[in-house]
Amino acid sequence: MYSDVVQRTQIYLDDEVSDLLAEMSARTGASRSELIRRAVRAQYHGESPEGRLGALRASAGMWRDRSGTGAEYVEELRTGLDDRLAQVRLK
Repeated sequence: MYSDVVQRTQIYLDDEVSDLLAEMSARTGASRSELIRRAVRAQYHGESPEGRLGALRASAGMWRDRSGTGAEYVEELRTGLDDRLAQVRLK
């Protein structure tokens, strides 16, 4: 079940967050505990705000040599999304 020693922690969730966790758990097959662990890692184990700001600044201007807009690019990525979601039964 776990690859490392874990500590049991009790938390209080409002109904909205509890319902969201239940929905995501049903959708992904991950336990509520696993979803909480993922959220904590994503929120607190990532880069510092300065690191994220540096990455954002480094990406500035990356679209200047492209012919389409960002919206057109996203629509191109979404082509066939319904079919792909149907294959994994998310839609």
